[in-house]
This record gives sequence, structure tokens and C-alpha cells, in this order.
Amino acid sequence: MIRFRILIFLVFIVSAYSFISYPSPGVTYATTTPSNTDSIPTAEVVHSTESMKVPPSVGTFVTLIPNEAHENWSDEKHKLITDTNSYYVPTNLIIPNGTAIVFLHADAPWDTPNPHTIEIKDSTGNALYSTGQLDYASSSAPIILPSPGTYDVIDKSYNTKEAKITVLDNETSNGNLILGGFYTPTNQVENTRYNDGVSHPGSLQYYKEAFNNDGIDILSEYNFTYATCDYCPGEYWPDNKSGEHTLLIYSTQQPLSVALDKLGKLVKDNVYI
Repeated sequence: MIRFRILIFLVFIVSAYSFISYPSPGVTYATTTPSNTDSIPTAEVVHSTESMKVPPSVGTFVTLIPNEAHENWSDEKHKLITDTNSYYVPTNLIIPNGTAIVFLHADAPWDTPNPHTIEIKDSTGNALYSTGQLDYASSSAPIILPSPGTYDVIDKSYNTKEAKITVLDNETSNGNLILGGFYTPTNQVENTRYNDGVSHPGSLQYYKEAFNNDGIDILSEYNFTYATCDYCPGEYWPDNKSGEHTLLIYSTQQPLSVALDKLGKLVKDNVYI
């Protein structure tokens, strides 16, 4: 009888253990969108207002440095992807206290690299944080700003439009959601080969599949057209660089290092030639 009871106990333990799952290399993360993303502004709102207020469920916000972010704001606007959120996505970020911020470099090189060094300054002009030199497809170390208030975001490398980050004093981050924005050509460009000779498949349809495969949820998308080049065919900068684009707002609950590694590869999949 005692042996029988021991046997039953062991079977119960093994059965219970089999229901426990552990992460392993190559694991595919769940892509179920959390219900707490309802309060995240849509891509259309972010594009039209150049602002984004994130909810407390967000633990880290990934600020995109878009392609052509090295172009001069006053003289070279026609080379930008857009004239809204052209140097950072978004231009004005509003976050709960305790939310970490990361910068993702997506300014593709052509003849020469375009490294960026971003500083965050407080209201007195004191630099609280520097990304150091960021190269293409790399990301900065996360930073949590020390106190509520408004901070200036300045590119030390180029003459660009400045951005602002506002840290709220009445909200505190309490989640682990990673949130950010991403630009892609709406349609596949005619020549997908970059200066490196490699084909880069980035376009809206491609990223819809790629983000999903990487366990990153696309929460919303907004298609827009920006055309200011009066001497270019169709008023677009060559290769439709300033033409039909889509802003994606995405989220994931993967570990930050894993998510940033995947986002860096997705940046390289884009093509701006």
C-alpha cells in the first residue's frame, strides 16, 4: 500500500512538472497583444500631432532615428521621409515617471556612414545623458530620466530639428511593455539592392510578416505621402524616398536585449537607395 501511494505521488509530480515551460534558445515569443495597449495613440495620431503619450504599462520606449536624419532641417527638408517626426519618432514624447528610453539608429549610410550622438538636456541646459556614437542599426543603452519635467533631445552630430521628452509627475511606469515606431516604404522600391550589393526586402507587406515572425506586434499603421522636391520626377526625392511611406507603432514583451537585436536586423532589411 505504501509503495502504491509513493508511485501515485511520483506520477502526480511528473505530470505537474510537464505543464511548466521554460524559455530556450530559438524560442518563438507569444504575439498576443496585451489588453493594456488600448490607450496607446495610433500611428495616425502620432503622425498628425508629432506627439505620443504612452501609458504606465510601457516599461521602455524605443525612439527611432529615421533614415535621412542627418539632413539639414532648414536646407534639406525635401530629402527627409516626412516633415513630421522626421528626426525622431516621435518629436514629442510624453512618458510616465520611471519609463526607460532607448534610441535606435535607422539612418542608412550610402557613400559614407551617418553616426549620431544624441544628448538629453534638462531645463537648465545640463546634459544628463549621451548615447555616445551610434552607428547604423545600433541602439543606445536605456536611460530613466531622474525626475518629472521637460527635457530637450539634441543631435550633437547634425543640424536637425530638436525633440522633447516630458516626464509626468502624476503617472509611474508599472509594466514591462516595449513600445516604439518604425518607418517603411509602403510599396517595395524598384531596386532593392543597397550600396552593399545585397537585396533589402523592406516594405509594408514584408514587415507585416517579419514583425509577426519576430514576436513583435504591430498595433497600428498609417500611410502617408510626403513630396516637396520641386525639381524631382513626380516631386519625390529619387527612389520614392520622400514618397509613399507607412508609420508603424509596435509593441513587444520580450526581453529588451532580444527585442533590440531583432529591431536592428529589421532596420537593415529596409532599403533607401
